[in-house]
Amino acid sequence: MMITKFLRSRRPLAVAAALAVASASLTACGGSDSDDARSSGSATIRALLAAQPATLDPIVGARSAQIVWATMLEPLINTDKDLAPTDTGLVTSWTRTDATTWTFKVRPDIAFSNGEKADAAAVANTITLTRDAAASQLKSYFTNVTAIEAPDATTVVVKTKTPQYNIPDLLTTVYLVPPKYYQEKGSEGFAAAPVGTGPYVWAGANAGRDISVKKNPDYWGTKATNDGITFTWANEAAQRLALIQSKSVDISFDLPPAQASAAKSAGVDVVSTETAMKIIAFLDSTKAPFDDPKLREAAALAIDRDAIVKGIFDGQAVADAGLLNVKPGQQPSRSVTADPARAKELVGSAAPAVQISYPAAQYTNIEEVAQAVGGSLEQAGFKVTYVPLDYGTLVKRIIGRQVPGISIFAGVPNVAVPDYFVSGFLKTKSITGNCPDPKIDELAQQALEQDGAEQAAPIYDQLNTIGVVDKHCYVPLYRQVFNYATAPGVSGVVFGPLNTVDFTKTTR
Repeated sequence: MMITKFLRSRRPLAVAAALAVASASLTACGGSDSDDARSSGSATIRALLAAQPATLDPIVGARSAQIVWATMLEPLINTDKDLAPTDTGLVTSWTRTDATTWTFKVRPDIAFSNGEKADAAAVANTITLTRDAAASQLKSYFTNVTAIEAPDATTVVVKTKTPQYNIPDLLTTVYLVPPKYYQEKGSEGFAAAPVGTGPYVWAGANAGRDISVKKNPDYWGTKATNDGITFTWANEAAQRLALIQSKSVDISFDLPPAQASAAKSAGVDVVSTETAMKIIAFLDSTKAPFDDPKLREAAALAIDRDAIVKGIFDGQAVADAGLLNVKPGQQPSRSVTADPARAKELVGSAAPAVQISYPAAQYTNIEEVAQAVGGSLEQAGFKVTYVPLDYGTLVKRIIGRQVPGISIFAGVPNVAVPDYFVSGFLKTKSITGNCPDPKIDELAQQALEQDGAEQAAPIYDQLNTIGVVDKHCYVPLYRQVFNYATAPGVSGVVFGPLNTVDFTKTTR
């Protein structure tokens, strides 16, 4: 009921206004190609994003920006169609020498686009930066690593304090950076002109307007079939729809259901993919009001994920009640079912104040989702205020433990193993740190010490139950169905469930 009422109150965006904004954006982006200028085969691909990447430094940057930096930089280990590590990338093999030692072999004779050697020393340096850099996004995942050595040009040895079965999985989201260049430029300097080993190289940027990469003629692997990619962005979904309909861009990413349906009706090709990215409401159990377990339970029972999926996404999302079921199609063994009456009973007449923080314009329909969550809490008796923030600011505040109440943002398991969310969100020393509990830390360590994923699975199921069902620190909402549209004649875009895009075979 609440969600239906909210949807009726959304302001319509006039088509004329959207087209006017789109026209202004095209001017800002340096104009658009005419139909006569379009040609099949080799060309520069024009890709439209929903938001400007916060940074192109993979050491400190959120993985939402990898769609851009992964054209130039490569992960240490590639993954196959089942999201498992494979030997096709920079690291070609790995062995567990003993319970706490991993040995990796690095592909020989690879160089960065600036000429630096992409050898074992570079790999060791990147893993070290990932573990030690103060602002590293993946810092918490490598705290168990005690030594990283490169005994020769093609060998890296990683030692851990205690056994850890998923080190190769973690390296699938660690992107190789050139040691000398990164040290000279620092994080900001590197982000301003990234250097990597990938199929594209940096071609320049217009601040706040666009980012361009061009084909790397010296790429060690299969070379791109296009000349390069120019990335632009538009926060308004109607603007992204208008630009793809007018053929001003070749690919328009992140179309909400309404715009995706409109594009299909207009004859535009739209691809829909269920992703591993899930939107989660994080409750801070260390501060009021959710330092009270009763109020956390009330909030969890008040939020109806099925109603959100139906009312906001017209069913074009997948309700997801678990935290550690990281692959599409997986569901937890135990979950929380919405019970508004019980939620209201638990809140009583206290009218506790709760703040909802969310990254404005970062995810599809995120403002509507935040309002729907807030409306559910208000019906239960909470007094709600909303704090929309840009994504970078929200992440900094979360890491700084400055977000009381609820924060809503995406969990993207760039590594398709449960520990990625355990170390990122559940453990006391995690990115969010919103549910400190020695029992969780103990079980998390036990899971990593198992021989492999199959043996660890029951422990992760127990951890999911503690965090979501027993303690109510996390309210998983839904798994996103990602829509992108391509202009006529555009083909070869490969979008993966871990929010990755391979442009190398894209033509127009």
